[in-house]
Amino acid sequence: MKTLSDNKLEKEIIAIVEIGNQYHDKKDFTNALNKYNDAWQLLPEPKLDWEIASWISKCIYSAYFDLSDFITAKKWGVISLQTRGSNINTGPLINLGMVCYELDQLEEAYKYFDEAYKYGKARAFQERQKEKIIYNCRH
Repeated sequence: MKTLSDNKLEKEIIAIVEIGNQYHDKKDFTNALNKYNDAWQLLPEPKLDWEIASWISKCIYSAYFDLSDFITAKKWGVISLQTRGSNINTGPLINLGMVCYELDQLEEAYKYFDEAYKYGKARAFQERQKEKIIYNCRH
């Protein structure tokens, strides 16, 4: 993964995503997604080569997941996994496990949860609220 050498562009992207996060926190998913997409569009091609692409794609995934648009969330979850900076970052695996569960793709969900567990054991799931994982996997 590459970091943006243009510090001004990186700061602009970060500011836009943070505004999107403020909208997301208020459950204003339309405006959040607009900001996240604005940030995504600012990434130079090829977009998947940039370290910051992982953060943006995770934010987009999260907004679509919260909207229960699981098909689109999965697309962005895959991008988040492809752009993660390290194989020990289990967040994208857990996100994909949750969205696959919601899509009733249980074998695929198990595969992602199992892979996350293999890397981080129970610690991989500690940052997640148990209730949220159980809720997301049941609703």
